Amino acid sequence: MKKLFIAAIAVFGFATANAQYKAEKGDLQTSVDFRPFNNGGKEMFDNIGINASYFVSDKDAIRLGLNFGLNNEKQGESTATTTKDTRKSTLFGIAAGYERHFGKFDRLDIYAGAEAELSLKSSSAKSENTAGYTEIKGAQSTAGANRGYTQFGVGVFTGANFYVYKKLYIGAEIEFAFSNTSWKKIETANGTTSTEVAPKATGTELKFAVNPALRLGWTF
Repeated sequence: MKKLFIAAIAVFGFATANAQYKAEKGDLQTSVDFRPFNNGGKEMFDNIGINASYFVSDKDAIRLGLNFGLNNEKQGESTATTTKDTRKSTLFGIAAGYERHFGKFDRLDIYAGAEAELSLKSSSAKSENTAGYTEIKGAQSTAGANRGYTQFGVGVFTGANFYVYKKLYIGAEIEFAFSNTSWKKIETANGTTSTEVAPKATGTELKFAVNPALRLGWTF
C-alpha cells in the first residue's frame, strides 16, 4: 500500500511538472472580465467583457471581444406625492483584433496586439409625479451626463496572463487607442411636446487606458 501511494505521488508530480500551461496552436482561449468597482457600485452591470482568442500558431492568435453594461437607477418612490426618478443606460460593444504572444515562461504569458472596436450606448431619464412627467432622451440629464453615443476606435494593447493551473489563468491589459465618437442629441419631452436641448456632436480622442478588470480565463 505504501509503495502504491508513493507511486501515485510520483505520477502526479511528473504530470504537474510536464503540464502544458499556456495555449498553443489550435487552442481556444476564453476569458470573462469583471469591473465591479466603477460608479460607486450603483450599476447592476457596469461593464462585463467576454473574450475569445483562437491560436493559429503557438504565438499568434486572432481575437473577438464583446462588452455589455446595464444601468437602472430608481429614486423617490416612498409616497404618492414624491417625484420618482428613473435613469437607464445600456452599452454594447464588439471588438476584433490580433495577438502576438512572447516569452518562454511556463506560467506567465506576455502578449501584444492591435484591435478595432465598435460601441453603442443608449441613455435616458424620467421624472414622474402627480402633475405629470418629464423625460430626457439621449442622456441622463440636460447637461449631458451619461450621454448616449456611437463610437468607433482602433488601438494597440499589451497584457499578461498568469496561469494558476493548467489552462486556467488570471490577467490584466493596458491599451493605447484612438476613437471617434458620435454623441446622440438630447431631447426633453413633457406629454406630447418635445424640445431639443443639445444637437448631435462628434469628437475624437487619443487615450492611454489601464483596464481595472478582474480577468478569469480558460484554454480549451
